[in-house]
Amino acid sequence: MGPIPKPGFALFANMSLRTKIVSIFILLITLPFAIQSYVAYHDFSSVVKRKTADYTLRIADQINKHLDTTFTEMQRLSLMPLYDQEVVAVLKKHGEARPDSLPSVRNMEKMSSYIHGILFNRPELKSIQIMTNDGYAFTNMDPSLVKLPDRFREESWYRKTAAADGAGVLIARHTPSYMPDGGGEDVVSFARLLREPYTNRALGIIKMDLKLSLFDRILSNWDVEEYGTIVVVNGDNEPFFEKRIDPGVPLPPLPDFGAEAASRRLDIGSDRYYAFADRSSATGLRVISVVPVDTILKESKRMRAFITGIGLFCLAAACGLAMFFSYRLSKPLIELRRKMFRVQLGNFRESLPAESKDEIGQLNASFNRMVEEINRLVNEVYVIGLREKEAELAALLSRINPHFIYNTLESINMMAVRRGNEDVSDMVTALGTLLRHSIDKYDRMIPLDRELESIRSYVRIQQMRYGDRLRVVYDIDDRLGNVAVPKLLLQPLVENAIYHGIGDGSGTIWIAVARFERELLLIVRDDGCGMDEAAIERLKRSMSRPPTFESGEGGGMALANIYQRIRLLYGDGADLDIDGSPGAGASFTITLPIGEGEERDDGDV
Repeated sequence: MGPIPKPGFALFANMSLRTKIVSIFILLITLPFAIQSYVAYHDFSSVVKRKTADYTLRIADQINKHLDTTFTEMQRLSLMPLYDQEVVAVLKKHGEARPDSLPSVRNMEKMSSYIHGILFNRPELKSIQIMTNDGYAFTNMDPSLVKLPDRFREESWYRKTAAADGAGVLIARHTPSYMPDGGGEDVVSFARLLREPYTNRALGIIKMDLKLSLFDRILSNWDVEEYGTIVVVNGDNEPFFEKRIDPGVPLPPLPDFGAEAASRRLDIGSDRYYAFADRSSATGLRVISVVPVDTILKESKRMRAFITGIGLFCLAAACGLAMFFSYRLSKPLIELRRKMFRVQLGNFRESLPAESKDEIGQLNASFNRMVEEINRLVNEVYVIGLREKEAELAALLSRINPHFIYNTLESINMMAVRRGNEDVSDMVTALGTLLRHSIDKYDRMIPLDRELESIRSYVRIQQMRYGDRLRVVYDIDDRLGNVAVPKLLLQPLVENAIYHGIGDGSGTIWIAVARFERELLLIVRDDGCGMDEAAIERLKRSMSRPPTFESGEGGGMALANIYQRIRLLYGDGADLDIDGSPGAGASFTITLPIGEGEERDDGDV
C-alpha cells in the first residue's frame, strides 16, 4: 500500500487537466504580480517616508538657522548699552539712588531715544525694557499704559537672568506681567544681566520681547501645512512657538530626541505619528515637526488603490486567457482519452490526426502506432501461446535431466561399495556433491561453509587424479562460515592454480579465508610456475572486459567472470587482485565488503 497523499495534494490530483492548467496559469500570473505589487508599494512608501523626513528636517534646520541669526542679533543688541557712556552713567546713577527716586526728564529722554534707536527697522521686536537696580524700568512703551510690578525680581525669568551672571538668556513664550490687564500678548524674550565692562559691577537687566510673528515670517517660505505641527522648545521642553493644522487636536507628548537631529515614532491611541527634530547648537532650541502617518502615506494609499485596480483588471484578463488556452491545450488530450477508452473496450481501429509537430502531435502519432501494433499482436497471440507451451516443456525436461544424472551416479556409487572400490565410491560421491552445487541456481548467494564444501569435493577428485603430486592446505577462520558469498567463487581459482600453476608437475595450493576490519579476504595461492609482470597486466586488462568463449583463454575467461560478478554484486567495494613472479607461483585475492554481525559468535566451531 502506497503513501496516503495529503488532502491538498489529493484535491489537486483529482482535478481535471483543464482545471489544473487554469489554476496554474492564474497562480503563475497572480503570485509574481502580487509579490511585485507588494514590494513596489512598500518601496514607494519607504521613499515617501524618507523624503518626508528629509524635507521636515530641512525645514527644522532652516528655522533653526533663522533663529540663530535673530538671537545672535539680540546678543549684540543686548551688549550695546554697555558701550554707550551716557547709558552706563544713567544706570550707575539709578544704582546709587533711593529705590523710590524717579529719573530726571533728561535721563528719561536719553534712555527713550536710545531704546527707540535699537527698535528702528526691527519689526520683530515688540518692546525693550532696561531695568535698573533701584526697581525703575526704561521702556519704549507709553508709561501711562505700562504696569510695572513692584517686585519683578521675584519672577522666574528675572531669577534665571540674574543666575546667568551676564550670559544671554532665552525666555520661553509668556505674557509679560507689566502689560495692562486684558491687553497682554504672548512674546518670547531675550534678557541679559548688564555689568560695567571695567568694574564688572551689575547695572541692571535688559529684556527684549520678540513678537511671535517672527516665527510666522520664518515659516512663510515653507509649506508646513502639509506636514503637520511645528513646535519650537528649549532644552527644558518649554514652548517658544507652536503651529498646528488643526488647533483643536492636542499636541501629543514629545519624546526625548537627544542632542542630534533624529526621528521617532509616536503611537497615541489609534493614531500614529512621526516626530522629526533638529537642535541648534548655538541657542539650544529644538524645532520639532510632528506629522501624522496618514499624511505621509497619503500618496502611498493612492498608489495602492491604483495598483489594486490594475491588479484586479489583469487578474480578470488572466483568468479569461487561462480558460481560453487551457481549453485549446486540453482539447486534444481529452480526445485522446476518449479514443483510449474505446481501445480499452476492444476497438483497435481508432486513430487520431497527427498534423502538428508539437508534443501533442507526436503523442497522437505514437497512439496510432500503438493501436496498429496492438492490432498486429492480437493476431499473433496464438503463435506466442504455442511457443510458451514449448518453453514450459523444455523447462520440465531441464529439471528431469539433473535428477537422472544424480540417480545414475548414486547407482554407480552403490555398485562400487558392493565391490569394495572405495576410491571409486569417494570419487562418485564427490562428483555428485560438486554437480549438485554447480547445477543449482547460478547467481544466488550461499554460506561460505557450503562453498568450501564444494571446493573440498573438487579437490578430492583432483587428488585422486594427481595423487601425492597435489597438496592442498586450508587456512579458514571458522567464525566466517555463515558469511554469504557468491556461488562458485573459489572453484575457478583452484582449477586455474591446478592446471596453469602446477600443470604436469607437483606443488601445493593454499586456500585461506580471513576477515580484515569490514572486508572478507578469499585467497588462493600456489607455488607453481608463476607469471611475469606482462602476463599479470594482460590478465588484469582482460578482467575489465566481459568474458567471451571465443577468446580461447580459459584462465582469463574464468577470472573475468569472477571479477564481473563481484563488481555487479558488491560495486566498487569488491576487487580481484593478482600477484606473482616467474618460478615463485601466483596469488589471487578476492576482496568482498562484509557487514557487522555476519560472523559466528560460537568460538568453538
